[in-house]
Amino acid sequence: MTNDNLLFYEKMNPKIKVNVFGVPIDLGKDGSGSNAAPDYLREQGLMQMFVDIGFLVEDMGNISVGQRAELEMGNPKTKFLKEIVRVAQETARVTFQEVSAQNKVVAIGGDQCVSFGTIAGASAACKGDLGVIWIDVHADLMTHENTLSGNVHGMPASAAMGMGHPDLVNIFQPGAKVAKENFLFIGLKDMDQDEINLIRSENLNAITIMDLLQKGFGHITKAVDELNKRVKNVWICLDLDGIEKNDAPATLMGANGSLNYREVTNLAKYIGRKCNVVGMDVSEIVPEMDIDNKTAKLSLELISYFLGADYSWYARYMKKAAEKLKY
Repeated sequence: MTNDNLLFYEKMNPKIKVNVFGVPIDLGKDGSGSNAAPDYLREQGLMQMFVDIGFLVEDMGNISVGQRAELEMGNPKTKFLKEIVRVAQETARVTFQEVSAQNKVVAIGGDQCVSFGTIAGASAACKGDLGVIWIDVHADLMTHENTLSGNVHGMPASAAMGMGHPDLVNIFQPGAKVAKENFLFIGLKDMDQDEINLIRSENLNAITIMDLLQKGFGHITKAVDELNKRVKNVWICLDLDGIEKNDAPATLMGANGSLNYREVTNLAKYIGRKCNVVGMDVSEIVPEMDIDNKTAKLSLELISYFLGADYSWYARYMKKAAEKLKY
């Protein structure tokens, strides 16, 4: 009997072009430090990782973001909205440009506000034929009307589906960027009641940690397969606080009881081999909170998996061993 799951362990590093840029935004939440993440991942070998797995890669630098101390907060229900929207427009423009050119895109936040622009740009480039896989312990489905904190990083998922403040909904192009049925949440655990109510009323595709425990990992892969039948292109939103705190310690809002290393790496492998991932954003890393660079190392490994390659410790070890035999 043939084991089809062996394909997930075969070396299939595709020869693709990846364009990387940073969005060091740190305005969507009350805490700070995630603006240092793009340069931190570069220091930890992000660009070299792409070279090692055989990708063509270009570092496009960072999008300029205003500093909190120099900006007006504005309405306390949408803190720093004006600058967040400006950054999102530029993020969307760059994402649109690169996805339209058939390049894979990796955008490194910053906080989750990075997703306002990336989803908008990718949707425009794909002419709406886009699914979003949202990997996070939080749903980020709040709006300016029901927010409990005024923190805008809790609003990008709702805005992508056309709900919330008009300035956030209409980034880059007017209206919703992703059909509600093509938005897949994975790993939800910490949600506000209004978010739970919205998931129920709109029948959104949401897989919680309890779903995973009750129904198993196959429940997730089935949902990914169903999404893949409805869309040709997929965008990944990876919030590192959706991963077990022991595996990804460098997050302000991380929690124990989230997706663990085995679950999230196999999820990334599955998506990378099954879906046409046009790009992804990585958010909510606070470098000063990292321990032994664990979060950075995991981030690089996951990015490689989502793009169909393999940058695990074993793959790196075997590559070095093979190189030694050449001499």
